[in-house]
Amino acid sequence: MTSWAGCAKYFPRVQIFMTKQTILPLLSGLLLAMTLAGAGAVHAQDNGGLATAVAAAQKGDAAAQYALAKHYAKGDGVPQDYARAAEWMRRAADQGFAYAQNDLGVFYAKGQGVRQNFTKAARWYRQAAKAGDPLGQYSLGRSYAEGRGLPTNALEALKWYQKAARQKQSDAMLALGFLYLDGRESIPVNFTQARAWFEKAEALGRAEALNPLGYIYEHGGNGVERDPAQAAFYYRKAAEKNDAQGQMNLGCMYRDGSGVKTDLVEAYKWFDIATQNGEPIARHYLEEMEGKNPLNRPILSPAQIAEAKRRAAAFLPLRQTSP
Repeated sequence: MTSWAGCAKYFPRVQIFMTKQTILPLLSGLLLAMTLAGAGAVHAQDNGGLATAVAAAQKGDAAAQYALAKHYAKGDGVPQDYARAAEWMRRAADQGFAYAQNDLGVFYAKGQGVRQNFTKAARWYRQAAKAGDPLGQYSLGRSYAEGRGLPTNALEALKWYQKAARQKQSDAMLALGFLYLDGRESIPVNFTQARAWFEKAEALGRAEALNPLGYIYEHGGNGVERDPAQAAFYYRKAAEKNDAQGQMNLGCMYRDGSGVKTDLVEAYKWFDIATQNGEPIARHYLEEMEGKNPLNRPILSPAQIAEAKRRAAAFLPLRQTSP
Protein backbone atom coordinates (compact mmCIF):
# COMPACT_ATOMS: atom_id res chain seq x y z
CA MET A 1 0.00 0.00 0.00
CA THR A 2 1.33 3.40 -0.96
CA SER A 3 2.25 5.77 1.83
CA TRP A 4 1.59 9.32 0.72
CA ALA A 5 3.48 12.30 2.04
CA GLY A 6 1.17 15.12 3.12
CA CYS A 7 0.62 17.97 0.70
CA ALA A 8 2.17 21.35 1.36
CA LYS A 9 -1.14 23.07 1.87
CA TYR A 10 -0.47 26.77 1.59
CA PHE A 11 2.27 29.32 1.34
CA PRO A 12 1.48 32.99 2.06
CA ARG A 13 0.94 35.08 -1.07
CA VAL A 14 1.26 38.39 0.73
CA GLN A 15 3.89 39.75 3.06
CA ILE A 16 3.29 38.63 6.65
CA PHE A 17 5.17 38.69 9.92
CA MET A 18 7.71 35.89 9.86
CA THR A 19 10.44 34.63 12.16
CA LYS A 20 13.23 32.21 11.31
CA GLN A 21 11.89 29.75 13.86
CA THR A 22 8.53 29.42 12.09
CA ILE A 23 9.74 28.89 8.51
CA LEU A 24 10.49 25.37 7.38
CA PRO A 25 13.99 25.12 5.86
CA LEU A 26 12.49 23.63 2.69
CA LEU A 27 10.41 26.79 2.15
CA SER A 28 12.73 29.48 3.47
CA GLY A 29 14.22 30.36 0.11
CA LEU A 30 10.81 30.66 -1.50
CA LEU A 31 9.39 32.83 1.26
CA LEU A 32 12.45 35.09 1.33
CA ALA A 33 12.20 35.62 -2.43
CA MET A 34 8.53 36.51 -2.02
CA THR A 35 9.36 38.97 0.77
CA LEU A 36 11.94 40.77 -1.37
CA ALA A 37 9.93 40.71 -4.56
CA GLY A 38 7.48 43.50 -3.74
CA ALA A 39 8.69 46.56 -1.84
CA GLY A 40 5.34 48.33 -1.78
CA ALA A 41 2.17 49.20 -3.59
CA VAL A 42 1.38 52.56 -5.16
CA HIS A 43 -1.93 54.24 -5.74
CA ALA A 44 -3.48 53.87 -9.18
CA GLN A 45 -5.27 57.20 -9.29
CA ASP A 46 -4.32 59.80 -11.88
CA ASN A 47 -5.54 63.39 -11.86
CA GLY A 48 -6.05 64.22 -15.52
CA GLY A 49 -3.97 64.76 -18.63
CA LEU A 50 -0.31 65.63 -18.80
CA ALA A 51 -0.69 69.25 -19.95
CA THR A 52 -3.18 69.98 -17.20
CA ALA A 53 -0.97 68.34 -14.61
CA VAL A 54 2.14 70.30 -15.66
CA ALA A 55 0.41 73.66 -15.49
CA ALA A 56 -1.20 73.04 -12.12
CA ALA A 57 1.87 71.35 -10.64
CA GLN A 58 4.04 74.31 -11.44
CA LYS A 59 1.57 76.51 -9.54
CA GLY A 60 1.99 74.32 -6.48
CA ASP A 61 -1.12 72.14 -6.67
CA ALA A 62 -0.28 69.00 -4.67
CA ALA A 63 -2.73 66.72 -6.48
CA ALA A 64 -1.33 67.86 -9.83
CA GLN A 65 2.24 67.35 -8.62
CA TYR A 66 1.28 63.82 -7.64
CA ALA A 67 -0.32 63.22 -11.03
CA LEU A 68 2.77 64.55 -12.82
CA ALA A 69 4.98 62.27 -10.73
CA LYS A 70 2.85 59.33 -11.86
CA HIS A 71 3.30 60.35 -15.51
CA TYR A 72 7.10 60.33 -15.11
CA ALA A 73 7.05 57.06 -13.17
CA LYS A 74 4.96 55.33 -15.86
CA GLY A 75 6.51 57.04 -18.89
CA ASP A 76 3.01 58.21 -19.76
CA GLY A 77 3.34 61.04 -22.30
CA VAL A 78 6.91 61.71 -21.20
CA PRO A 79 10.09 59.61 -21.13
CA GLN A 80 10.11 57.45 -18.02
CA ASP A 81 12.24 59.25 -15.43
CA TYR A 82 12.11 58.05 -11.84
CA ALA A 83 14.35 60.86 -10.62
CA ARG A 84 11.87 63.49 -11.84
CA ALA A 85 9.00 61.35 -10.61
CA ALA A 86 10.54 61.28 -7.13
CA GLU A 87 11.12 65.04 -7.26
CA TRP A 88 7.47 65.81 -8.00
CA MET A 89 6.30 63.12 -5.59
CA ARG A 90 8.32 64.75 -2.83
CA ARG A 91 6.82 68.15 -3.57
CA ALA A 92 3.33 66.72 -3.20
CA ALA A 93 4.30 64.71 -0.12
CA ASP A 94 5.82 67.76 1.56
CA GLN A 95 2.42 69.44 1.23
CA GLY A 96 0.80 66.58 3.12
CA PHE A 97 -0.72 64.78 0.13
CA ALA A 98 -1.17 61.31 1.61
CA TYR A 99 -1.13 59.36 -1.67
CA ALA A 100 2.21 60.95 -2.51
CA GLN A 101 3.59 60.21 0.94
CA ASN A 102 2.86 56.50 0.56
CA ASP A 103 4.17 56.36 -3.00
CA LEU A 104 7.34 58.25 -2.11
CA GLY A 105 7.86 55.62 0.56
CA VAL A 106 7.61 52.98 -2.17
CA PHE A 107 10.22 54.86 -4.22
CA TYR A 108 12.59 54.71 -1.24
CA ALA A 109 11.84 51.04 -0.63
CA LYS A 110 12.54 50.15 -4.26
CA GLY A 111 15.34 52.65 -4.85
CA GLN A 112 13.45 54.26 -7.72
CA GLY A 113 14.68 57.80 -8.41
CA VAL A 114 16.26 57.94 -4.95
CA ARG A 115 18.83 55.92 -3.05
CA GLN A 116 17.18 52.88 -1.49
CA ASN A 117 16.48 53.56 2.17
CA PHE A 118 13.95 51.50 4.12
CA THR A 119 14.06 53.83 7.11
CA LYS A 120 12.96 56.78 4.98
CA ALA A 121 10.38 54.58 3.31
CA ALA A 122 8.85 53.74 6.68
CA ARG A 123 8.83 57.42 7.70
CA TRP A 124 6.81 58.35 4.64
CA TYR A 125 4.49 55.38 5.12
CA ARG A 126 3.87 56.58 8.67
CA GLN A 127 2.93 60.06 7.52
CA ALA A 128 0.47 58.64 4.99
CA ALA A 129 -0.89 56.20 7.56
CA LYS A 130 -1.45 58.89 10.17
CA ALA A 131 -3.29 60.93 7.53
CA GLY A 132 -5.70 58.00 7.22
CA ASP A 133 -4.54 56.63 3.87
CA PRO A 134 -5.36 52.88 3.87
CA LEU A 135 -2.50 51.96 1.56
CA GLY A 136 -0.09 53.92 3.77
CA GLN A 137 -1.46 52.03 6.78
CA TYR A 138 -0.93 48.71 5.03
CA SER A 139 2.58 49.72 3.95
CA LEU A 140 3.48 50.75 7.50
CA GLY A 141 2.10 47.49 8.86
CA ARG A 142 4.19 45.57 6.38
CA SER A 143 7.29 47.50 7.40
CA TYR A 144 6.71 46.37 10.99
CA ALA A 145 5.94 42.83 9.85
CA GLU A 146 9.11 42.51 7.80
CA GLY A 147 11.38 44.60 10.03
CA ARG A 148 12.34 46.82 7.10
CA GLY A 149 13.15 50.33 8.25
CA LEU A 150 11.56 49.64 11.63
CA PRO A 151 12.10 47.07 14.40
CA THR A 152 10.06 43.94 13.77
CA ASN A 153 6.87 44.21 15.78
CA ALA A 154 3.94 41.86 15.21
CA LEU A 155 1.49 43.84 17.33
CA GLU A 156 2.24 47.08 15.49
CA ALA A 157 1.85 45.23 12.19
CA LEU A 158 -1.50 43.91 13.40
CA LYS A 159 -2.66 47.38 14.45
CA TRP A 160 -1.90 49.03 11.13
CA TYR A 161 -3.21 46.13 9.07
CA GLN A 162 -6.47 46.37 11.00
CA LYS A 163 -6.76 50.10 10.34
CA ALA A 164 -6.22 49.54 6.63
CA ALA A 165 -8.54 46.53 6.46
CA ARG A 166 -11.37 48.46 8.11
CA GLN A 167 -11.12 50.79 5.10
CA LYS A 168 -11.51 47.77 2.80
CA GLN A 169 -7.83 47.59 1.82
CA SER A 170 -7.67 44.02 0.53
CA ASP A 171 -3.90 43.53 0.86
CA ALA A 172 -4.28 44.24 4.57
CA MET A 173 -7.16 41.76 4.80
CA LEU A 174 -4.97 39.05 3.31
CA ALA A 175 -2.08 39.98 5.59
CA LEU A 176 -4.36 39.72 8.63
CA GLY A 177 -5.62 36.37 7.44
CA PHE A 178 -2.11 34.95 7.24
CA LEU A 179 -1.09 36.60 10.49
CA TYR A 180 -3.90 34.82 12.36
CA LEU A 181 -3.45 31.62 10.37
CA ASP A 182 0.20 31.23 11.33
CA GLY A 183 0.32 33.01 14.69
CA ARG A 184 3.26 35.20 15.63
CA GLU A 185 4.83 35.60 19.06
CA SER A 186 2.15 37.44 21.07
CA ILE A 187 -0.52 36.79 18.42
CA PRO A 188 -1.92 33.27 18.82
CA VAL A 189 -3.23 31.18 15.94
CA ASN A 190 -6.89 32.01 15.43
CA PHE A 191 -8.61 30.22 12.54
CA THR A 192 -11.88 32.07 13.20
CA GLN A 193 -10.23 35.45 12.68
CA ALA A 194 -8.18 34.15 9.76
CA ARG A 195 -11.28 32.80 8.05
CA ALA A 196 -13.16 36.06 8.59
CA TRP A 197 -10.45 38.17 6.98
CA PHE A 198 -9.90 35.78 4.10
CA GLU A 199 -13.64 35.78 3.43
CA LYS A 200 -13.65 39.59 3.37
CA ALA A 201 -10.71 39.58 0.95
CA GLU A 202 -12.41 37.03 -1.28
CA ALA A 203 -15.56 39.18 -1.35
CA LEU A 204 -13.39 41.96 -2.80
CA GLY A 205 -12.18 39.64 -5.54
CA ARG A 206 -8.87 38.50 -4.04
CA ALA A 207 -8.33 34.96 -5.30
CA GLU A 208 -5.30 34.62 -3.01
CA ALA A 209 -7.73 34.05 -0.14
CA LEU A 210 -9.18 30.85 -1.61
CA ASN A 211 -6.34 28.41 -0.99
CA PRO A 212 -5.84 29.32 2.69
CA LEU A 213 -9.62 29.10 3.21
CA GLY A 214 -9.40 25.55 1.91
CA TYR A 215 -6.54 24.87 4.33
CA ILE A 216 -8.57 26.15 7.28
CA TYR A 217 -11.54 23.92 6.47
CA GLU A 218 -9.38 20.89 5.70
CA HIS A 219 -7.58 20.98 9.02
CA GLY A 220 -10.11 22.67 11.29
CA GLY A 221 -9.52 23.60 14.90
CA ASN A 222 -9.12 26.95 16.65
CA GLY A 223 -12.83 27.61 16.49
CA VAL A 224 -13.48 26.25 12.99
CA GLU A 225 -15.05 22.85 12.45
CA ARG A 226 -13.18 20.58 10.05
CA ASP A 227 -15.07 20.29 6.75
CA PRO A 228 -13.24 18.44 3.94
CA ALA A 229 -16.04 19.08 1.43
CA GLN A 230 -15.82 22.82 2.06
CA ALA A 231 -12.04 22.58 1.80
CA ALA A 232 -12.35 20.92 -1.60
CA PHE A 233 -14.81 23.64 -2.63
CA TYR A 234 -12.29 26.39 -1.93
CA TYR A 235 -9.37 24.45 -3.38
CA ARG A 236 -11.39 24.00 -6.58
CA LYS A 237 -12.17 27.72 -6.75
CA ALA A 238 -8.46 28.49 -6.30
CA ALA A 239 -7.50 25.87 -8.90
CA GLU A 240 -9.95 27.27 -11.43
CA LYS A 241 -8.38 30.71 -10.87
CA ASN A 242 -5.12 29.05 -11.96
CA ASP A 243 -3.54 29.10 -8.50
CA ALA A 244 -0.83 26.44 -8.57
CA GLN A 245 -1.04 25.65 -4.85
CA GLY A 246 -4.81 25.33 -5.02
CA GLN A 247 -4.40 22.98 -7.98
CA MET A 248 -1.92 20.83 -6.09
CA ASN A 249 -4.12 20.75 -3.00
CA LEU A 250 -7.18 19.80 -5.04
CA GLY A 251 -5.11 16.98 -6.50
CA CYS A 252 -4.37 15.79 -2.97
CA MET A 253 -8.07 15.78 -2.15
CA TYR A 254 -8.86 13.62 -5.17
CA ARG A 255 -5.92 11.34 -4.46
CA ASP A 256 -6.88 10.84 -0.82
CA GLY A 257 -10.67 10.85 -1.27
CA SER A 258 -11.00 13.74 1.17
CA GLY A 259 -14.07 15.91 0.59
CA VAL A 260 -14.49 14.37 -2.86
CA LYS A 261 -14.72 10.85 -4.24
CA THR A 262 -11.31 9.27 -4.85
CA ASP A 263 -10.30 9.78 -8.48
CA LEU A 264 -6.64 9.16 -9.25
CA VAL A 265 -6.92 10.30 -12.87
CA GLU A 266 -8.37 13.63 -11.71
CA ALA A 267 -5.66 13.85 -9.04
CA TYR A 268 -2.95 13.33 -11.65
CA LYS A 269 -4.60 15.98 -13.85
CA TRP A 270 -4.40 18.64 -11.13
CA PHE A 271 -0.87 17.68 -10.13
CA ASP A 272 0.12 17.97 -13.80
CA ILE A 273 -1.50 21.40 -14.12
CA ALA A 274 0.13 22.60 -10.89
CA THR A 275 3.52 21.36 -12.12
CA GLN A 276 3.10 23.26 -15.37
CA ASN A 277 2.29 26.33 -13.28
CA GLY A 278 5.62 26.01 -11.49
CA GLU A 279 4.66 24.21 -8.27
CA PRO A 280 7.70 21.96 -7.57
CA ILE A 281 6.09 19.76 -4.90
CA ALA A 282 3.36 18.76 -7.35
CA ARG A 283 6.01 17.23 -9.60
CA HIS A 284 6.99 14.91 -6.77
CA TYR A 285 3.40 13.70 -6.50
CA LEU A 286 3.28 13.11 -10.26
CA GLU A 287 6.38 10.98 -10.06
CA GLU A 288 4.88 8.94 -7.23
CA MET A 289 1.75 8.30 -9.26
CA GLU A 290 3.90 7.29 -12.24
CA GLY A 291 5.80 4.78 -10.08
CA LYS A 292 9.14 6.57 -10.49
CA ASN A 293 9.76 6.41 -6.77
CA PRO A 294 11.15 2.89 -6.18
CA LEU A 295 9.36 2.69 -2.82
CA ASN A 296 5.98 2.97 -4.51
CA ARG A 297 4.25 0.74 -6.99
CA PRO A 298 2.88 2.38 -10.16
CA ILE A 299 -0.48 3.94 -9.35
CA LEU A 300 -1.81 4.73 -12.81
CA SER A 301 -1.65 2.74 -16.02
CA PRO A 302 -0.25 4.40 -19.18
CA ALA A 303 -3.82 4.75 -20.46
CA GLN A 304 -4.92 6.50 -17.28
CA ILE A 305 -1.93 8.84 -17.42
CA ALA A 306 -2.73 9.67 -21.03
CA GLU A 307 -6.32 10.49 -20.08
CA ALA A 308 -5.18 12.67 -17.19
CA LYS A 309 -2.79 14.56 -19.47
CA ARG A 310 -5.59 15.04 -21.99
CA ARG A 311 -7.75 16.61 -19.30
CA ALA A 312 -4.90 18.81 -18.15
CA ALA A 313 -4.25 20.02 -21.69
CA ALA A 314 -7.91 21.01 -21.97
CA PHE A 315 -7.76 23.22 -18.85
CA LEU A 316 -8.62 26.63 -20.30
CA PRO A 317 -6.77 28.99 -17.90
CA LEU A 318 -3.55 27.06 -18.49
CA ARG A 319 -4.02 27.24 -22.25
CA GLN A 320 -4.65 30.99 -22.04
CA THR A 321 -1.39 31.60 -20.17
CA SER A 322 0.73 29.36 -22.40
CA PRO A 323 3.16 31.15 -24.75
